[in-house]
Amino acid sequence: MPKAKRLPSGSWRVQVYAGKDISGKRKYESFTAPTKKEAEYLAAQWQLRRSTRPEDMTVAEAIHAYIGSRSAVLSPATIQKYTNLYKTHYGPLRSIPLRQLTSAKIQSYINTVSQEKSPKTVSCIYGLLTATLAQYAPDLAVHVHLPRRVPQEITIPTPEEVRRMIEASDDVFRPVLVIASSMGLRRGEISALTWADVQDGVLRINKAFTKGPGGVLVLHAPKTNAGIRRVEIPPAALPYLTRSEGAPDDARIIPLTPDAITRRFERLCSRLGFSYRFHSLRHYYDSVLLSLGVPDKYIMARMGHATPSMTKQVYQHLMQSKDDQVTAAINDFFS
Repeated sequence: MPKAKRLPSGSWRVQVYAGKDISGKRKYESFTAPTKKEAEYLAAQWQLRRSTRPEDMTVAEAIHAYIGSRSAVLSPATIQKYTNLYKTHYGPLRSIPLRQLTSAKIQSYINTVSQEKSPKTVSCIYGLLTATLAQYAPDLAVHVHLPRRVPQEITIPTPEEVRRMIEASDDVFRPVLVIASSMGLRRGEISALTWADVQDGVLRINKAFTKGPGGVLVLHAPKTNAGIRRVEIPPAALPYLTRSEGAPDDARIIPLTPDAITRRFERLCSRLGFSYRFHSLRHYYDSVLLSLGVPDKYIMARMGHATPSMTKQVYQHLMQSKDDQVTAAINDFFS
């Protein structure tokens, strides 16, 4: 506990460390009283309230505490995303105590950041803030309007384009493309596959590689229970998921990191004149299942989706393509 110092006026003052401001400068709370005992008592009472009343934390302190409290239950990639948001954003809100935070102050900040950042980024910034408030200031009623999010346009390669990709790839990368396009796995899931995950013609998906703090590759369980799934291996992928004699259970099937998969895919698309992301192969798999009339709940199970939102996006994309064909046919008839 800091000690009181006597001022030239004869009063006593205690300064207590209160964190850092947005620029990183140390802040102090000052308590002045006629006697040393009174000044130190006031400081001690403030420290006690600060340690037992979360609403006395600043926004920055609360967000930092929230991230720390979730570090053991969220994926390393999510913790890294939250940490980046914490370091980069919340400027004018950072030093405000939670008890002084209002919807008007949050709305003012959201209005400012919305002029520079995409609606998706603004939504992420606000999401971390509201999750923090739900934990440390649950009685604070926040009413804020966010910028309207424009649905992201997805791109889906055609069967012919996927065939060309597979034919143009080398022996190391070809299994990646086949597994992604015929089973819908994410790049981190493909990279994390081991021979123990292949059993009697079925592939078990129960882990993935992502980047953790400092860019370190971390192996972790899927974000949701839906991500843990079993998928029958189709004939196209079977040759690439057949274990060679002597291969140990813990040996990785695909010797590529998620980033290496992305880089190889980008070079392949550039060579072929395509403009797709690796994730487009998941959309392709989703679209194939839809075209075959597979019910949504089975598609979700195979894709590892917790909600049908992405399948609905793919469905809307396919319907738009069909509508374009119908429109062209009508216009051709009446030309």
